[in-house]
Amino acid sequence: MKPSTQKMPFHECSYKLHAATYAEYLGDTERRRVAETWLREDSIDAWLHRRLLQCADPLLEYYPGAAWLTVGDGRYGKDAHYLEQKGACALATDIADDLLQKGKEIGFIRQYRKENVEALSFADDSYDFVFCKESFHHFPRPMLAFYEMLRVARKGVCLIEPSDHPVLLAPRGILMKALKAAAIRLGLARLFHNRDTHIIEYNDPAFEEGGNFVYGLSERELDKAAMALNLPHLAYKDLNTFYVRGLEFEKADDSSALFKVIKERIKRRDERCARGLNLAAYDVLAAVVFKVPLEPGLRNLLTMRGYRIKDLPRNPHVK
Repeated sequence: MKPSTQKMPFHECSYKLHAATYAEYLGDTERRRVAETWLREDSIDAWLHRRLLQCADPLLEYYPGAAWLTVGDGRYGKDAHYLEQKGACALATDIADDLLQKGKEIGFIRQYRKENVEALSFADDSYDFVFCKESFHHFPRPMLAFYEMLRVARKGVCLIEPSDHPVLLAPRGILMKALKAAAIRLGLARLFHNRDTHIIEYNDPAFEEGGNFVYGLSERELDKAAMALNLPHLAYKDLNTFYVRGLEFEKADDSSALFKVIKERIKRRDERCARGLNLAAYDVLAAVVFKVPLEPGLRNLLTMRGYRIKDLPRNPHVK
């Protein structure tokens, strides 16, 4: 049963609904069956998540033993578990601690805390890195969460989220927009319900059952937020993924027909995105927002692992 959210500010309502959802994974038999698959390492779902988690590997390798804070890590602390397996010291946090507590009890993670990412209880610069994977797009006030993550990070924030990537329309779409623009200039605007004539498009608005708007991660928005704070660098990496209901229960084995389909879909999407002209957009954007100057060794390592480094202009009026 969903909790009552009457007369509650929307952001509080959103967080309360998400917290209640995780509690259901322990109380409902079918949901518990799904949740138990999150502890597996051999499923297709685990393989897909590992592809995203590996985006943190350059940072883990360059800063061995660094202190990491994960946010939105309610699935038993799976992100913290990966970081710990790579030698990091990680604290898992989420708006709901039901599954985190279970993860600690079974030894899946070492430590956890219940935290609201909009108001983290930690002091400034408490952790080397803050890590947020596939949770930022659930937050009702994502930029507040972003600034909080930056506040408690010493070196930077790593985000891995659905991408809000601009896409250039195909030639047919450009032609149709040109004809519409011409018709509007001729005084025929009344013929069109939607009078937009832009040839660059973004993802359509989407809302999830949990009540949140799907806030896709945008390079341009991160660029501006970082420049406003006079931060030095960002690093970006694009990825594709593909989800089919039920893959949580299927092994990531070459004998699996479903695994073959998923790998082929990702490969075809990668090829299409690589053709240029933005005729296809990547599904996922991995971004590292640095608070400190980027050392040459880390720059080379990130570049080797497919990251694009963006050196931001520094504010000349601030010394």
